[in-house]
Amino acid sequence: MFGAAIGAGALSGKFRDLGINDDFIKELGETFQPGTSALFVLVRKATPDKVLEGLKGFKGKVLKTSLTKDKEEELREVLEQS
Repeated sequence: MFGAAIGAGALSGKFRDLGINDDFIKELGETFQPGTSALFVLVRKATPDKVLEGLKGFKGKVLKTSLTKDKEEELREVLEQS
């Protein structure tokens, strides 16, 4: 699992070629208010239950995934319960 917490001022080409669209990162960064951040998670091979367990404690909003609807809903539930 790969995860990165990023402040609005730190969004740059550091994530180039990792599988997260650079334009998406830049556009999202332009919407940040001071004191806010984003967590980008790129999972290539993992046990879904372990990934969800690792994200417990992070409160947030899912913006974009390639998950099935069922798995995306599970992710949303984990983030809303935190």
